[in-house]
Amino acid sequence: MNKKIRNLLAATVIFSGLVTFGCANDVKSFQTDLSKQIETVDKQYKQLDYLSTDDQTTLKKELENSKKVEKSGSRSDLEGEISHLKKILAPFESKDRKIAGEITIAGELRYNAAIDATNKEKLTDLIAKSRDFSDYESFEQACQAALIQTKKQLVEAVSNQANVAIGSAYIPQTDKVDLTAIVEKVKKAENITIAYSYLSNLQTTTSQVVSRTKENESKIKAAEAKAEADKKAAQAAAEKAKADADRVAQEQAQAAQAAQAAQAAQAAQAAQAAQAAADTSGSINNTNHTKWAVEDGYNWHNRKGHSRIIPPGGSLPPGYHWQV
Repeated sequence: MNKKIRNLLAATVIFSGLVTFGCANDVKSFQTDLSKQIETVDKQYKQLDYLSTDDQTTLKKELENSKKVEKSGSRSDLEGEISHLKKILAPFESKDRKIAGEITIAGELRYNAAIDATNKEKLTDLIAKSRDFSDYESFEQACQAALIQTKKQLVEAVSNQANVAIGSAYIPQTDKVDLTAIVEKVKKAENITIAYSYLSNLQTTTSQVVSRTKENESKIKAAEAKAEADKKAAQAAAEKAKADADRVAQEQAQAAQAAQAAQAAQAAQAAQAAQAAADTSGSINNTNHTKWAVEDGYNWHNRKGHSRIIPPGGSLPPGYHWQV
């Protein structure tokens, strides 16, 4: 073997050694990377709050398998496992976020005064089981069913409150239009999720409208009360004026009657006085038989045509004298 061939063989041996050494170093490096990735996944999955026991078991098996690959896997196996582990947590994190969101909503809803005891119990039970449930799909369905039922009840309750407010005789017209528009959106919603999205606005608007309606009712009733009081005062004044007029008229009538009575009494007194005077002066026939009255200037003998016969109680005519 000549010198050139020996040198070529030597170079080949050195190159092969370097390649083998380099490959060994690459495998060790990937083993280190995989070990770090296993540690990261293990730490991150333990931080998930709402992971089913089935999913936890699946993740543990995956990590155990990764540890086996780490010890005896080839470079390609190690590289593939690292890539797999980087993606493995994504679906479990998504599940965790979904359950976490639903449990948060359940926690808020169960204290709402509008839900009944049955729905409150369902939500409370789901919250209690959220940290220890076996199958994600069944638990998720239970959460969805409970939330939908509760949201439906809340939407109905708030819609009823809104309709009561709309039906008030004292609601301001602009508020009635605005609140009716929101209620119509809720009625036309394709599903309860869409209807529930209007709930906050509906609750807030209803509360504000009810407050303004009460203020409006107070103003209107105060105005009505004032108008009624004014009406009663006017009626009382009219009745008093009529009573005063009737009293004055009665007093005047009584005064007139008293005056007439006084005049009659005076006339009677005058007649009595005249009668008394006549009786005293002998101008009355006080006898029980007729008497002759003869005109003054005549006597019994020439009395014809100048005399009168006066019955008992009769008066002597003026210008005459008794003729016995």
